[in-house]
Amino acid sequence: MPKLFANPGLPDYFLSAPEVTSSGTARSYVDEYEGAKVVVFPNLAKDIDHEFWAALDTDRYRELKKFGPILQPGVDAAEQRHQLQKALAVRGIDKPVANALIEQFQRLMAHMVPAYQAIFADYDFDRWKVMLRLNTIMAENMHIDTYKTENEQHFARMFINLDTQPRIWHTSWRVGDMVERAVGRIPPGELDGLTRGEVWSRLNSKFFGQNSREWWDEQPRHIAFFSPGDAWIVDSRQVAHQIFYGRRALSIDFSVPKQLMKDPSLHYLDIAERFRSQNREAWQAPRKAV
Repeated sequence: MPKLFANPGLPDYFLSAPEVTSSGTARSYVDEYEGAKVVVFPNLAKDIDHEFWAALDTDRYRELKKFGPILQPGVDAAEQRHQLQKALAVRGIDKPVANALIEQFQRLMAHMVPAYQAIFADYDFDRWKVMLRLNTIMAENMHIDTYKTENEQHFARMFINLDTQPRIWHTSWRVGDMVERAVGRIPPGELDGLTRGEVWSRLNSKFFGQNSREWWDEQPRHIAFFSPGDAWIVDSRQVAHQIFYGRRALSIDFSVPKQLMKDPSLHYLDIAERFRSQNREAWQAPRKAV
């Protein structure tokens, strides 16, 4: 479990699974994931050379700050290595650095991807992406994930702290909590005519502001220090979050067709449409005299 400073004004939605050390000891956590839990696996990520990842010179190799190689399931290690070599070469990464990065990356993936698939065993995936997040982030804005265009896909997302230092997250309301607090408080005219994605963005901005310059909102926060090697899963469209400090991480992000969710009604676009309807009904309901 990360070092957690829990805010008593928020629900406690963190769950630790220290017994999960590999794919062989994992079970499906899809119910918890779709139920807006943050599930932490403190003993899952093995053999991470944290000193290597911390020492990567991302000021020199700026292309590594957010590097997302396209890797397909079932590709053998040799072909994967070839693909990574090509991707790093076109980004100007020196061969010794590239070779060391590939070795570290492949060793981690050989252990983590089977475990990831066991943790999300109730899903069938149609696309997957692994992203190295090697840029230093400080005090981003609190938010639920939003998009410029509507995303009909669900996703299954895991994070791993590669750094020698803790990755510090603040988390706040789950989207269900946000809906409960916002229904009846936004004039329906502000939502009529918007797409579901725009309704979702409006809900986000009502709680946390429009952009990173407004992150000093007044919403309550949990503070979580994810230790080096911690892995965790969270639907970042359902749990408001803010990376307060982090330097080296990896995310595994598989796409899942919405209809293959255990509960498709928990897709963010469905939640947005229900919120618009519930908000309109609340405004149309007779108001009690005070």
